[in-house]
Amino acid sequence: MDVQVQVDISVAPEEKHLAEMRSAANSLTDDRHSVRVSVPCDKPKSMIAAFTIPKAREVDVVDKSMRRFALFMQDYQNQTAWFPKKPRKRKTRKDGRLCR
Repeated sequence: MDVQVQVDISVAPEEKHLAEMRSAANSLTDDRHSVRVSVPCDKPKSMIAAFTIPKAREVDVVDKSMRRFALFMQDYQNQTAWFPKKPRKRKTRKDGRLCR
């Protein structure tokens, strides 16, 4: 299951903040190689961690991630979590037309 967490902090992210973000994501993921941390260009006081977790109820994942990131992060202000969906393939009929 793919998860993305955005954490807003009160200062511009430094390497220590990125390390804290990675550490929090690593403590939740089922695959440490899936963890990606970035700073969006349009939000200079935010960081986004993208990673995978074992399949679970979304509400449980949000609750656990909120606690974990708040615990790990210095200068923490706000947090958002979401579950990006993989694009669905469009089905085609036997005659080659697209299904709706």
